[in-house]
Amino acid sequence: MSEDGEIFNLWAKPPVDLYIKIYLFNITNAEAFLAGREKMNVEQVGPYVYKEIMTHENITFNANNTMSTTPSHPLVWQEHMSEGNKEDDQVVMLNIAMLAISHLTADKPLFLRMGLRTLFATSKSQPLVRMTAKEFMFGYSSSLTTLGNTFFSKWISFEKVGLIDRMYDFSTDYETFYTGATNAGISGLYATYRGSTNLPQWDGEHCSNIELASDGTKFKSFIQPNETIKFFRKSMCRPINLYRTGEPQTHGSLTGYKYVFEENAFDNGATNEANKCFCRKGKCQPRGLIDVTDCYYGFPISLSYPHFMHGDTGLLDNITGMQPDEQKFASAFVIQPQSGLPLSISAKVQINMHFDDLSTFRQVSRFSHLTVPMLWFDIMMPELPESLDSRFNFYLNILPYLDILGYWGSLALGVALLVYAVTRATLRMSNIAQMNQISDGKYNKVNILRGVSNVHDVYKPCEMKLLHQNEKSPQMHESNIITRHDDMDMEASADLLYKELAATQQRQGSFALDLEPAISGSESGDDDFESNSSSSSLLCSHNSATCPCLLAQRQSVANETESDECTGSLSSGGDAEHSTNETFATHVDNQIKTNNALSIGAKTATNHTIINTNKSIEQAIDNSHSGSSRQNVNTENTMQIV
Repeated sequence: MSEDGEIFNLWAKPPVDLYIKIYLFNITNAEAFLAGREKMNVEQVGPYVYKEIMTHENITFNANNTMSTTPSHPLVWQEHMSEGNKEDDQVVMLNIAMLAISHLTADKPLFLRMGLRTLFATSKSQPLVRMTAKEFMFGYSSSLTTLGNTFFSKWISFEKVGLIDRMYDFSTDYETFYTGATNAGISGLYATYRGSTNLPQWDGEHCSNIELASDGTKFKSFIQPNETIKFFRKSMCRPINLYRTGEPQTHGSLTGYKYVFEENAFDNGATNEANKCFCRKGKCQPRGLIDVTDCYYGFPISLSYPHFMHGDTGLLDNITGMQPDEQKFASAFVIQPQSGLPLSISAKVQINMHFDDLSTFRQVSRFSHLTVPMLWFDIMMPELPESLDSRFNFYLNILPYLDILGYWGSLALGVALLVYAVTRATLRMSNIAQMNQISDGKYNKVNILRGVSNVHDVYKPCEMKLLHQNEKSPQMHESNIITRHDDMDMEASADLLYKELAATQQRQGSFALDLEPAISGSESGDDDFESNSSSSSLLCSHNSATCPCLLAQRQSVANETESDECTGSLSSGGDAEHSTNETFATHVDNQIKTNNALSIGAKTATNHTIINTNKSIEQAIDNSHSGSSRQNVNTENTMQIV
């Protein structure tokens, strides 16, 4: 737990409906009993129900992973749950103050006993008195109580005697609980009570140790099937061990197990030798009774199961009207084992007065060696509030599956992303490899798409690779076109080749394999053709295997002539034809000096190219006269690429 944490807030002020149901034993034959004519007869009346507002006040966190607090358990009357019973119902009950003083002084010196007899007579005190139910539970005025508070204030610090009032007096209590910082399973469990792990009224840890006990707010977490857990309340004056029994039970949305008091829980050694430590000062009471005098201001109080269930038979022989019933009076806790959250609580205990020999006091002599039941109570929580049930249903039933789903979902998503990344990378690498390694089959496909019929018009792989390499240049802006000229001489062809190599470095065109859609696009775009310059001709040998070599040798020459472009703008009419022929002739004349530098192999390759070039020029001139020269030239040039 941490301060202001969710679990801490639930523990500090549990938002639960905790009640205490009280049943009184009304004495119906007071006169006949005191006269000695009848056994005492009692009648159970109730329930009188109060809501317990359980809180932990003044919480301080300590350095040893504990927190100190003072408990608070104010009670609020619940008339609608009391089944028609009223706090002002009249009942005949024991005069606790008179009988307690008689019990404590029965073996004292004679002069002290004589003084008490005189006090009883003058105050007209009676051992059985009529009062309201509330007075008996929360205090009634008595001259003896007032006297004791005046002269024995350290012993009797109260002016009224009320059994429930004394049970719920936590003004001098201080408790320490574990935070669970080092072990979450023990959070909210007792570390000490009034500064000690052991209760001072019992000898031996078996009876006195309250460490790791629960006050009912929260039990140990992660409880194992055969594990024993402890429960402690001040009103019980001792820790009680709880054991699991039966099958799982469902309360609301949560499932828990039933835990019951240990067998012979109120045994004081008659059955279990280890329980002899419950014999106060070595004196054991009858089986089924636990002497808790030290917890109730020295009053001779004993605890038992309701209606002396599982008690000594003599207890029932001396009192009539008791009806023990296992089904009605058994205590049970339903606890969710993972969280230690109580789903249902029912702790039933009876409070009695057990007397020794009182024959020295005539007024109370009828109570000698008698155990008189006064009331029994049931500290109960029928169920968790809906809000708390929903919250812990999410924590305990839904969240674990969400964790599993999130884990496997994240794992599956990670694997899917990894597979996607690997697949994407593999496909990308495959595409790059295909783009960088154009096969001869793809070259053949390009030529088939061109529909060539002459073997001399077929592009060779060296020509296609050259196109591919030039198209990758980011500075190219126009399509690269390879044409062949039939009538031009070798020198002019070489000149055009060198100049076009330089020009293509500033132009960008489509990849050879994408030329088929480019053809269809050019056929439908007369207007687009007007905004583009005429396509350049890239000259290369048709049949020579030395095409790449020739281009590599002349690359430097092409760079020098980069500013001169080997294209002629074709316009409509006779002016376009004259301009084209004039430009072409000029280039032929300027490159005569380079003719002698070409090898015989290059001359042969260029002759074939020249033939195709002249045919292209003639076709362009004819098309210009027909009014659609731009479209046809563009189409022819594009077809030449294909």
